[in-house]
Amino acid sequence: MSLFSKRALSGLALPVLVLAGSVFLTASIERKAAERSSAQLAAAQQMLTAMLDQETGARGYFQTRDTEFLQPWYKGTADFRRALAASRSLARGDRELQRELGEQSQIAAGWHTLALAEIERMRRGGGGLTLESALRRKGVFDSFRAINTPFQETISQQGKARLVRASWLDGGVAAVLAMLIAAGALLLLRRTARSQQRRLGRQAELRELLQASETEEESRALLIRHIEGAIPGAQAAVLNRNNSDDRLEPLLAPGAGSSLLEPLAGRQLRPRSCLAVRLSRPFDRAAGDDALMRCETCGQIASVSACEPLLVGGQVIGSVLVARLRPIEQRQRAELRDAVVQAAPILANQRNLALAEQRAASDVLTGLPNRRAAEETLHRMAAQAGRSLSPMAAILLDLDHFKRINDLHGHDHGDEALAVVGQVLTGALRASDFAARYGGEEFLVLLAGTDRAGALALAEKLRASIEQASIPGVGGVSASLGVAVYPDDAVDTEQLVRQADRALYVAKKRGRNRVESAAEVAAATLGERPDLSEARAAPVQRLARRA
Repeated sequence: MSLFSKRALSGLALPVLVLAGSVFLTASIERKAAERSSAQLAAAQQMLTAMLDQETGARGYFQTRDTEFLQPWYKGTADFRRALAASRSLARGDRELQRELGEQSQIAAGWHTLALAEIERMRRGGGGLTLESALRRKGVFDSFRAINTPFQETISQQGKARLVRASWLDGGVAAVLAMLIAAGALLLLRRTARSQQRRLGRQAELRELLQASETEEESRALLIRHIEGAIPGAQAAVLNRNNSDDRLEPLLAPGAGSSLLEPLAGRQLRPRSCLAVRLSRPFDRAAGDDALMRCETCGQIASVSACEPLLVGGQVIGSVLVARLRPIEQRQRAELRDAVVQAAPILANQRNLALAEQRAASDVLTGLPNRRAAEETLHRMAAQAGRSLSPMAAILLDLDHFKRINDLHGHDHGDEALAVVGQVLTGALRASDFAARYGGEEFLVLLAGTDRAGALALAEKLRASIEQASIPGVGGVSASLGVAVYPDDAVDTEQLVRQADRALYVAKKRGRNRVESAAEVAAATLGERPDLSEARAAPVQRLARRA
């Protein structure tokens, strides 16, 4: 090598070192600034998430009094303390952020005190949650959210400001080539920071929407849309494990049309047919893979797939399957895993809550709604009838000599008689009608858009069907029915049921196994017997007109 070459290399060594040092210094400062901003933003978002977790647990407990729903409360309380401590540590030296943190801490403490007082009161056997208490707690929670949102925006703006200041450090240190290289490095880092912030933002949005969703179906749809938005070109499905633990139901995005997952649409799979569910771990598959064990579910898909189990407390409640024509990158795979981890406990809580609500509103013996559900439906249907200016009929049905059945044949046969009545009602009503076990051997039937003639015709059909039913060990049974119509016989729901009950009493008094109308009873009481022959005639034609 010539002396010139050696001198050239020697002369270039210092600029190269300076250039390398400049790039390294700038990258280090930018990375730290981005990491600090991301950490601050993540801690602020975690504070809101922890508050939402506490609200979810408290709401579940208030509705069911089941202490299992307090697990999100305890977890959210601990997470909030950790997130608050992390935020205070990261905000050291920033008076504005410390001031806003102090306000959030005070509001959160006040909200926590209100919710905890309600929880303790209900634990000691107090009554249900009052509307005033719920509104007061909601107002405090909204105040916290109103401060937390601009707090996150301030952190984001400060992060951007730090990145801008760090960018100027490189100016004047290197030559044009150094500036170009540094600009490329800054662009890459900023893109990475923006990508990370977008990812955190998507995660926070998903978490907040999942916490605000009201049903398991809505949460599953949110999860699918989130995954398909985070992994371009991908299509996702939630494989839902039913409560009986014998089916795995694929749920696709609504309106997916021609889809990579179309072979799964409408199919009823077994839980063991999905290896992610069967093995309780992620299972990925590339097109044409010749694995030792073949997955019956994703094996039907002619594309790359990734399947993540929905794990809650060691139990698999389903899985999330993603299909894509191109390979799924590691960062996308990580985002899929993060989304599933966030969604799994919320889906499980919503499923448990829906099951508890269903059980609370159902009669175990007949499968019909119970009295509580009947009263709620009665008010709703009456309000609808008032808005649409259409009639609504109520039929109160009571089994005849039910005590005699229990005394002579035993309560098991009495239960069978009630179950048979429930089957008769279920088979005779339209989808718009409603039937419930109102108490003991009494049933309430509500008929939307039905006048007196149609109600009497249906009541007569129900009476005949019950009379024809046979109960093993008992034989035949009969029922008495009272019919009342809103608004002809009553001006409100209480009076409507009272008039139907009055007609039922008259049916019992006149020999049982018959139908009586509230209008006819009222007229008879006044000494006027109206002509209801038209209302009682041609029940088949009345039912046809009603349908």
